[in-house]
Amino acid sequence: MVWQFLLAAVLGGLCYLDRTAACQLMLHRPLVVATLMGAIFGNLAAGAQVGVVLELFYLARLPVGASIPPDDTGAAVFGGSAAAVASSSIGLDVASFTGLLLLSFVAAEAGKVADRFVRKVNVRIARLTAESVDRGDLQAVEHGLLAGLTLFVVTGAVLSLVFAGAGVAVSKQLLPLFGPDSRMDFAVLLPALPLLGAASVYSCSRTERTAAVFFLTMAAVFGATVFFRWAG
Repeated sequence: MVWQFLLAAVLGGLCYLDRTAACQLMLHRPLVVATLMGAIFGNLAAGAQVGVVLELFYLARLPVGASIPPDDTGAAVFGGSAAAVASSSIGLDVASFTGLLLLSFVAAEAGKVADRFVRKVNVRIARLTAESVDRGDLQAVEHGLLAGLTLFVVTGAVLSLVFAGAGVAVSKQLLPLFGPDSRMDFAVLLPALPLLGAASVYSCSRTERTAAVFFLTMAAVFGATVFFRWAG
Protein backbone atom coordinates (compact mmCIF):
# COMPACT_ATOMS: atom_id res chain seq x y z
CA MET A 1 0.00 0.00 0.00
CA VAL A 2 2.92 2.37 0.68
CA TRP A 3 4.15 2.05 -2.90
CA GLN A 4 0.66 2.68 -4.17
CA PHE A 5 0.47 5.94 -2.24
CA LEU A 6 3.91 7.00 -3.46
CA LEU A 7 2.92 6.29 -7.06
CA ALA A 8 -0.33 8.19 -6.56
CA ALA A 9 1.61 11.17 -5.19
CA VAL A 10 4.08 11.19 -8.11
CA LEU A 11 1.46 10.83 -10.84
CA GLY A 12 -0.86 13.22 -9.04
CA GLY A 13 1.88 15.84 -8.85
CA LEU A 14 2.43 15.58 -12.61
CA CYS A 15 -1.31 15.85 -13.25
CA TYR A 16 -1.55 18.93 -11.05
CA LEU A 17 1.39 20.45 -12.94
CA ASP A 18 -0.52 19.90 -16.16
CA ARG A 19 -3.56 21.63 -14.66
CA THR A 20 -2.31 25.23 -14.93
CA ALA A 21 1.47 25.57 -14.65
CA ALA A 22 2.79 23.61 -17.62
CA CYS A 23 2.00 21.40 -20.62
CA GLN A 24 -1.82 21.41 -20.36
CA LEU A 25 -2.13 18.10 -22.22
CA MET A 26 -5.46 17.36 -20.49
CA LEU A 27 -3.78 14.86 -18.17
CA HIS A 28 -5.41 16.62 -15.24
CA ARG A 29 -8.97 15.92 -16.38
CA PRO A 30 -11.12 13.82 -14.00
CA LEU A 31 -11.54 10.95 -16.46
CA VAL A 32 -7.77 10.54 -16.82
CA VAL A 33 -6.90 11.08 -13.16
CA ALA A 34 -9.66 8.88 -11.72
CA THR A 35 -8.77 6.09 -14.12
CA LEU A 36 -5.11 6.32 -13.12
CA MET A 37 -5.99 6.20 -9.43
CA GLY A 38 -8.32 3.28 -10.01
CA ALA A 39 -5.52 1.40 -11.75
CA ILE A 40 -3.06 2.19 -8.94
CA PHE A 41 -5.41 0.96 -6.22
CA GLY A 42 -6.53 -2.17 -8.01
CA ASN A 43 -9.58 -1.46 -10.18
CA LEU A 44 -9.18 0.66 -13.30
CA ALA A 45 -12.83 0.29 -14.33
CA ALA A 46 -14.14 1.56 -10.97
CA GLY A 47 -11.96 4.65 -11.22
CA ALA A 48 -13.09 5.28 -14.79
CA GLN A 49 -16.75 5.12 -13.74
CA VAL A 50 -16.19 7.88 -11.21
CA GLY A 51 -14.14 9.86 -13.72
CA VAL A 52 -16.93 9.85 -16.30
CA VAL A 53 -19.45 11.43 -13.92
CA LEU A 54 -16.94 13.95 -12.53
CA GLU A 55 -15.97 14.89 -16.08
CA LEU A 56 -19.56 15.84 -16.76
CA PHE A 57 -19.69 18.01 -13.66
CA TYR A 58 -16.48 19.89 -14.31
CA LEU A 59 -16.38 19.89 -18.10
CA ALA A 60 -17.08 23.61 -18.32
CA ARG A 61 -15.29 24.68 -15.13
CA LEU A 62 -11.84 25.63 -16.41
CA PRO A 63 -8.96 27.44 -14.64
CA VAL A 64 -8.89 30.31 -17.14
CA GLY A 65 -7.29 33.61 -16.19
CA ALA A 66 -8.05 34.61 -12.61
CA SER A 67 -10.90 32.11 -12.33
CA ILE A 68 -10.34 29.42 -9.70
CA PRO A 69 -12.79 26.55 -10.27
CA PRO A 70 -13.27 23.61 -7.90
CA ASP A 71 -10.35 21.21 -7.85
CA ASP A 72 -11.65 18.54 -10.21
CA THR A 73 -8.23 16.86 -10.21
CA GLY A 74 -8.36 16.40 -6.44
CA ALA A 75 -11.94 15.15 -6.65
CA ALA A 76 -10.81 12.57 -9.21
CA VAL A 77 -7.89 11.46 -7.03
CA PHE A 78 -10.24 10.96 -4.11
CA GLY A 79 -13.06 9.36 -6.09
CA GLY A 80 -10.85 7.07 -8.18
CA SER A 81 -8.89 5.69 -5.25
CA ALA A 82 -12.00 5.35 -3.08
CA ALA A 83 -13.98 3.55 -5.78
CA ALA A 84 -11.15 1.09 -6.46
CA VAL A 85 -10.76 0.21 -2.78
CA ALA A 86 -14.52 0.03 -2.20
CA SER A 87 -14.92 -2.41 -5.09
CA SER A 88 -12.63 -4.89 -3.35
CA SER A 89 -13.94 -4.36 0.19
CA ILE A 90 -17.66 -3.63 0.52
CA GLY A 91 -18.42 -3.69 -3.20
CA LEU A 92 -19.08 -0.72 -5.46
CA ASP A 93 -22.85 -0.83 -5.56
CA VAL A 94 -25.07 2.08 -6.56
CA ALA A 95 -25.26 3.41 -3.01
CA SER A 96 -21.52 3.36 -2.37
CA PHE A 97 -20.85 4.88 -5.78
CA THR A 98 -23.21 7.77 -5.06
CA GLY A 99 -21.78 8.37 -1.59
CA LEU A 100 -18.23 8.51 -2.94
CA LEU A 101 -19.25 10.94 -5.66
CA LEU A 102 -20.83 13.27 -3.11
CA LEU A 103 -17.69 13.19 -0.98
CA SER A 104 -15.61 13.89 -4.09
CA PHE A 105 -17.29 17.27 -4.36
CA VAL A 106 -16.09 18.07 -0.84
CA ALA A 107 -12.55 17.19 -1.91
CA ALA A 108 -12.92 19.51 -4.91
CA GLU A 109 -13.82 22.45 -2.68
CA ALA A 110 -10.95 21.70 -0.29
CA GLY A 111 -8.56 21.58 -3.23
CA LYS A 112 -9.89 24.92 -4.43
CA VAL A 113 -8.81 26.52 -1.15
CA ALA A 114 -5.33 25.04 -1.57
CA ASP A 115 -5.21 26.23 -5.19
CA ARG A 116 -6.01 29.77 -4.11
CA PHE A 117 -3.16 29.69 -1.58
CA VAL A 118 -0.68 28.33 -4.14
CA ARG A 119 -1.58 31.07 -6.59
CA LYS A 120 -0.97 33.72 -3.95
CA VAL A 121 2.47 32.26 -3.23
CA ASN A 122 3.18 32.13 -6.96
CA VAL A 123 2.31 35.82 -7.29
CA ARG A 124 4.78 36.53 -4.51
CA ILE A 125 7.45 34.57 -6.38
CA ALA A 126 6.74 36.61 -9.52
CA ARG A 127 7.12 39.89 -7.63
CA LEU A 128 10.40 38.81 -6.08
CA THR A 129 11.62 37.74 -9.51
CA ALA A 130 10.70 41.09 -11.02
CA GLU A 131 12.53 42.92 -8.23
CA SER A 132 15.64 40.77 -8.77
CA VAL A 133 15.58 41.50 -12.51
CA ASP A 134 15.37 45.23 -11.79
CA ARG A 135 18.53 44.85 -9.70
CA GLY A 136 20.31 43.23 -12.65
CA ASP A 137 19.98 39.57 -11.76
CA LEU A 138 19.07 38.11 -15.16
CA GLN A 139 19.07 34.54 -13.86
CA ALA A 140 16.21 35.43 -11.53
CA VAL A 141 13.70 34.66 -14.30
CA GLU A 142 14.94 31.10 -14.64
CA HIS A 143 15.02 30.63 -10.89
CA GLY A 144 11.54 32.09 -10.55
CA LEU A 145 10.12 29.75 -13.18
CA LEU A 146 11.72 26.73 -11.53
CA ALA A 147 10.41 27.84 -8.14
CA GLY A 148 6.88 28.21 -9.50
CA LEU A 149 6.92 24.83 -11.21
CA THR A 150 8.34 23.18 -8.10
CA LEU A 151 5.61 24.79 -6.00
CA PHE A 152 2.87 23.35 -8.19
CA VAL A 153 4.43 19.88 -8.37
CA VAL A 154 5.06 19.59 -4.63
CA THR A 155 1.63 20.94 -3.74
CA GLY A 156 -0.01 18.58 -6.22
CA ALA A 157 1.89 15.61 -4.85
CA VAL A 158 0.88 16.47 -1.29
CA LEU A 159 -2.76 16.99 -2.25
CA SER A 160 -2.78 13.72 -4.17
CA LEU A 161 -1.36 11.90 -1.18
CA VAL A 162 -3.95 13.47 1.14
CA PHE A 163 -6.92 12.86 -1.17
CA ALA A 164 -5.86 9.31 -2.01
CA GLY A 165 -5.40 8.56 1.68
CA ALA A 166 -8.80 10.05 2.44
CA GLY A 167 -10.40 7.98 -0.31
CA VAL A 168 -8.90 4.75 0.96
CA ALA A 169 -9.86 5.60 4.55
CA VAL A 170 -13.46 6.40 3.59
CA SER A 171 -13.88 3.14 1.68
CA LYS A 172 -12.31 1.01 4.39
CA GLN A 173 -13.52 2.76 7.53
CA LEU A 174 -16.48 5.07 6.91
CA LEU A 175 -18.74 3.38 4.36
CA PRO A 176 -18.81 -0.01 6.16
CA LEU A 177 -20.23 1.74 9.24
CA PHE A 178 -23.45 2.58 7.43
CA GLY A 179 -24.32 -0.99 6.51
CA PRO A 180 -26.05 -2.07 3.30
CA ASP A 181 -29.49 -0.73 4.22
CA SER A 182 -28.24 2.68 5.33
CA ARG A 183 -26.01 3.07 2.27
CA MET A 184 -29.00 2.49 0.00
CA ASP A 185 -30.38 5.85 1.12
CA PHE A 186 -27.69 7.46 -1.04
CA ALA A 187 -28.82 5.55 -4.14
CA VAL A 188 -31.88 7.76 -4.66
CA LEU A 189 -29.56 10.69 -5.41
CA LEU A 190 -27.66 8.98 -8.22
CA PRO A 191 -30.06 9.90 -11.07
CA ALA A 192 -29.82 13.54 -10.02
CA LEU A 193 -26.03 13.71 -10.39
CA PRO A 194 -25.85 13.43 -14.19
CA LEU A 195 -28.69 15.92 -14.43
CA LEU A 196 -26.86 18.37 -12.20
CA GLY A 197 -23.75 17.82 -14.29
CA ALA A 198 -25.68 18.61 -17.44
CA ALA A 199 -27.04 21.71 -15.73
CA SER A 200 -23.49 22.76 -14.86
CA VAL A 201 -22.45 22.51 -18.51
CA TYR A 202 -25.63 24.21 -19.68
CA SER A 203 -25.18 27.11 -17.26
CA CYS A 204 -21.93 28.00 -19.01
CA SER A 205 -23.55 28.09 -22.45
CA ARG A 206 -25.05 31.16 -24.11
CA THR A 207 -28.39 29.61 -24.95
CA GLU A 208 -30.95 31.45 -22.84
CA ARG A 209 -34.35 30.95 -24.47
CA THR A 210 -34.61 27.28 -23.65
CA ALA A 211 -33.34 27.59 -20.07
CA ALA A 212 -36.77 27.37 -18.49
CA VAL A 213 -37.72 24.27 -20.49
CA PHE A 214 -34.40 22.60 -19.70
CA PHE A 215 -34.58 23.08 -15.96
CA LEU A 216 -38.27 22.18 -15.76
CA THR A 217 -37.53 18.96 -17.66
CA MET A 218 -34.63 18.20 -15.36
CA ALA A 219 -36.83 18.77 -12.30
CA ALA A 220 -39.57 16.54 -13.73
CA VAL A 221 -37.16 13.69 -14.45
CA PHE A 222 -35.65 13.93 -11.00
CA GLY A 223 -39.08 14.12 -9.34
CA ALA A 224 -40.31 11.08 -11.26
CA THR A 225 -37.17 9.14 -10.37
CA VAL A 226 -37.59 9.89 -6.68
CA PHE A 227 -41.30 9.06 -6.76
CA PHE A 228 -40.90 5.68 -8.45
CA ARG A 229 -37.89 4.88 -6.28
CA TRP A 230 -39.85 5.28 -3.05
CA ALA A 231 -43.16 4.01 -4.47
CA GLY A 232 -41.47 0.81 -5.52
